[in-house]
Amino acid sequence: MADSFNITWLFALPVMAIACGVIGYIIVTKRVKQPIVVFSARYGITFLFLLSLEGTLLSLWPSFHATMRGLMATLVGGILNFAGVSHSVSASTITLQNPHLAFSIDLACLGSILFWIYAALVVAEPKASIKQRLFGILMGSAMILAFNFFRITLSIYLEWWTGVHVHDYFYLFNIVFVLLVWVGWLWTLKRSVALPLLATNCSS
Repeated sequence: MADSFNITWLFALPVMAIACGVIGYIIVTKRVKQPIVVFSARYGITFLFLLSLEGTLLSLWPSFHATMRGLMATLVGGILNFAGVSHSVSASTITLQNPHLAFSIDLACLGSILFWIYAALVVAEPKASIKQRLFGILMGSAMILAFNFFRITLSIYLEWWTGVHVHDYFYLFNIVFVLLVWVGWLWTLKRSVALPLLATNCSS
């Protein structure tokens, strides 16, 4: 854990979480007016609870995260092999050849913080039912996982191909993608309300 949560990450984590919460409130309050204290409390409590759960899991069962990191490295290595990149995978480290580059899939690469931010935004939405929230979290998490995997693979490939280190900058796209997925979920809520109204108007 020490290699993942360095000083820079410790500063970036609260800034990232707070920024997403502020942006989320600005977006959601245009749809449904609500006190910022209520939204912030729901968002903050949910995010901290999920973050605490992950910290507890990391402390009690560190092999779980090591396994997930190794699995991610293996999957990324498989895609790189398909793209014709000569490489080897050892535990959670991907080593490329010609030129020689080594990439470690660390805890931050798993993107769990992105999932917790997204889930907290979903829970903070006051007009959704439990079923709608569960659907939003499951579908949104699957999309975020796929995008995070794509980001890691593409950033490694681009550095191997061009020599330009883009991994850290690409993480910003993950934040934008999380907000876009959440806004898409909000749009489905709006449609679910509009469709019954449209059916009622047509029948009358």
